[in-house]
Amino acid sequence: MSKKSPLIRFVIILAGIAALAAVAFAPNPEGLTFGGKMSLVIFVVAILFWVTEVMPIAITGWAMVGLIPLLGIMDAASAWTASINNAIIFYLCCFAFACFIARSTLAVRLTGKILSWAGTSSPRVLLGFMVGTALISTLMDNLPLCAVMLPIAYTVLDANDTPTGGKSAFAKCIAIGIPWAAAIGGAMTPSGCIINVLAMTLIEQNFGVSISFVQWFAMGFPMALITIPAGWFALIKIFKPEPLTQSAVDSGIARAQSLGKIPRHEIAGLAVMLVTMVVWILSSWIPFIDITVVSLIALGFMFFPGVDAIQFNDFLEDSPWGMMLLMMAVNVLVAALMGTGATQWLVDVVMAPMTAWPLLATMIALSVIACLLHNVIPAGPACAGLIAVPFASIIASMGGSIAATCVMVAWWSAIALMLPLDGVPLLSYSSNRKYFSFGDMVKTGWAPSLVMVVISVSITPLIAGALGLA
Repeated sequence: MSKKSPLIRFVIILAGIAALAAVAFAPNPEGLTFGGKMSLVIFVVAILFWVTEVMPIAITGWAMVGLIPLLGIMDAASAWTASINNAIIFYLCCFAFACFIARSTLAVRLTGKILSWAGTSSPRVLLGFMVGTALISTLMDNLPLCAVMLPIAYTVLDANDTPTGGKSAFAKCIAIGIPWAAAIGGAMTPSGCIINVLAMTLIEQNFGVSISFVQWFAMGFPMALITIPAGWFALIKIFKPEPLTQSAVDSGIARAQSLGKIPRHEIAGLAVMLVTMVVWILSSWIPFIDITVVSLIALGFMFFPGVDAIQFNDFLEDSPWGMMLLMMAVNVLVAALMGTGATQWLVDVVMAPMTAWPLLATMIALSVIACLLHNVIPAGPACAGLIAVPFASIIASMGGSIAATCVMVAWWSAIALMLPLDGVPLLSYSSNRKYFSFGDMVKTGWAPSLVMVVISVSITPLIAGALGLA
């Protein structure tokens, strides 16, 4: 998204301030307090600022948080306390894992394996990149993974003498397919995306429904297993990618082979990651294992003498601290919505008509709304913060699954398949290579989006029920 001029951004900020003032002096809607009214309009104005990018989104979030105690919605101490939860602490470890993979030779080695298997078949190369990206994404956040995988895939395109500017069908497939795979793969586990843990925390705090690591995977794996092939099939059928040259394939394989043996520190880092994953899984059956505590111990081991999987300066440089700051701000905004009764008012007044529909129709409507919302609002944590509790309240009142609603909200808040506004597809779209257009993504993205809607309202609730989840 191109940066707007200072004048345009200033005008947008003035419009937001005017909206806040107008709502502040307007009568309170029936059933809503002044604090509830203002917490809602603060969140809406924050979304406006996030969409238009008048300031960095994390800074926008905290500027809006400042209004919470200023207007008496929450006292300052409660607001700052609300900013921290398990999701924030848990993801320190995931940042370290992402840094390790990004600075290791693993992705280059994986590319060599993909090319050895696929040869000159571009559909097979695309499938290999998508499956490989999705699997890594179970332990690594989507955006840094994309930042690792795209440049490596671009070396394959360059070796194939692929033109820039949207002239290559194969380049379109790669530039769209890798971000899709990163986002969809990240939906498989809580560690796959920071938004997953945010949604889990919001649901547990407000409904008392706890979802274990294995339970989340049981719902996320079938979705990814179906949606990634569906997305791959849509890409190759709509764009019909051209084959690779043998020289491009040989170049990629030779690059991987030139790396030699895996360095000791990479083996040690992989061991820490795999052991951590095993303990996370065991936490589903051993109650005293807390995955956040395990994450902090794993973080220490990544720097442990003899392991030294990453360097601290690299960790500071590579980690998405802006996303963490945004999540902390969203936590406060959501706490304000909940504490003032604004969320319940939204459910009772705005969304009440949905409760008269059949449960399946309501679930479909909510899934479609969530899908469209994140495609136009680039801040995924904000989407989750806005809809998680209201959507779960509606479904719970109708006897549906809160857990299934939780994962559906998390999925759509992290995955944008039709527009490149979210940070993951935007990373690819904003490249000066310009391999694809807005229209290209819309043309293919509707198919896997439809598949996800169907899965989230059918298979996922069935699995949640089989697992005994509310």
